[in-house]
Amino acid sequence: MSGDAQPSSNQRATDAHPPPSPPIIKEKAAIGALCVVCGDRACSHLYYGVAACHGCKCFFWRTVKSKLNYSCRYGGNCSISTAGRNACRYCRFHRCLFVGMKMEAVKMDRKLTKRKKEKMDGDESDDGGNPESLDYKIDAKRARSDNHLLISSLLLIDKTSSDGNAKLSSLHFVQPSLQNLLEEPELLDGFRSEMSYRATRQADAQLCYDTERRLVTWAIDWCRQTAEIGDVHHTNDKIALLRACCAPLVLLELGCQSSQFGNSDTRVPLCNNSFLTAHQAPPSVSFINYKTIQSLNKWTQRELKPLCLKAKEIVLLKTLVILNPDAPGLSQEAESSIRMLRDRVHTTLFQMLMESSEPVAAASRLSQILLLIPQLTLMGVDVIEQVRVRNTFNKHSAFGEGILFWQLYGDIFDDQNSDDSSSYLEHSASCSPTDSQYSTTDSS
Repeated sequence: MSGDAQPSSNQRATDAHPPPSPPIIKEKAAIGALCVVCGDRACSHLYYGVAACHGCKCFFWRTVKSKLNYSCRYGGNCSISTAGRNACRYCRFHRCLFVGMKMEAVKMDRKLTKRKKEKMDGDESDDGGNPESLDYKIDAKRARSDNHLLISSLLLIDKTSSDGNAKLSSLHFVQPSLQNLLEEPELLDGFRSEMSYRATRQADAQLCYDTERRLVTWAIDWCRQTAEIGDVHHTNDKIALLRACCAPLVLLELGCQSSQFGNSDTRVPLCNNSFLTAHQAPPSVSFINYKTIQSLNKWTQRELKPLCLKAKEIVLLKTLVILNPDAPGLSQEAESSIRMLRDRVHTTLFQMLMESSEPVAAASRLSQILLLIPQLTLMGVDVIEQVRVRNTFNKHSAFGEGILFWQLYGDIFDDQNSDDSSSYLEHSASCSPTDSQYSTTDSS
């Protein structure tokens, strides 16, 4: 989705001629409610009068605000579902209207903006009514509002991706492709257990598989929803982003959880209350090997923990890890959209830092945060290599649950995925410190 096409979470559906009082009440959707347009998981509040998912509320807002006109090649009879909601915009918009979304709720934003502008016209005595100064202040306020909206959307993605849904898995009966998993998110419902990092027991082979499955599912949900915010709807483009970001995104999540432990704690907590330790080799079937565990532990203690990242900074950093315009396989259109959204996330992060510190300190912290990305990417290459080696020599394991990583990276004989891995390494090496800084032997 383009940078200026974000629906306001404060917009709510009203009647065509609302009374001046009482104020509009923000209604909440029922817990576990589904989007009445496409059937996906609905957001926590009602938008434009109905329970809608993030994608459909954004689509409706953008269509009404930009006065877009669509056409249908099949007579307006297309089925709108989670898998095919992007196939026909005409039918999707008419479905929005049919279920009760109100265009007047979108237009309220324009009226409020006009009233604020008129109020500012009366208060601009210091600027002598300078229209350029007025326009600048309006644009600045609008930018801050859009930034807060973006952060709220990302926090919601992070929460919903980590929550469990207690549903049964459909993967015991089918062997889906990555395309199936991205187009039909419900196929992974059984893998969406609640993520918890209490680190109460050391992980064995089965717990490592369970963690791998849950973390890849979490990465798929993050990547899919972030791509939709950036108006990247083609499944092949989402797969390209997922292949490029999955390993570093998972390492970032594990590092953030590890940073909450003490300085001398060498545990790497996993999302099923188990842990791996830097003093002991993990199970041979683990997706993360001994070298990577040690590198991750040192990186967390030396680089990540001293920053004391806040929740908003973490979700923006996760988004930047996903938004890699150099991901192999991206179409030109998707690459352009990704660059635009990445620039917007950069701006949002910097403006958020400026609100709490001086410009020099904000710029310094921004650079420290951004320098985490190439280091993560470099460690991610080790994860990819470990997974590919494991997929080669453990194809018939007792658990046989490495299907998601298998779909992502294949084995060492897969030439296509091998090219992708070398591209990740080339991308990270261009902006990363030397790997010796996080080698398994501590030079200090």
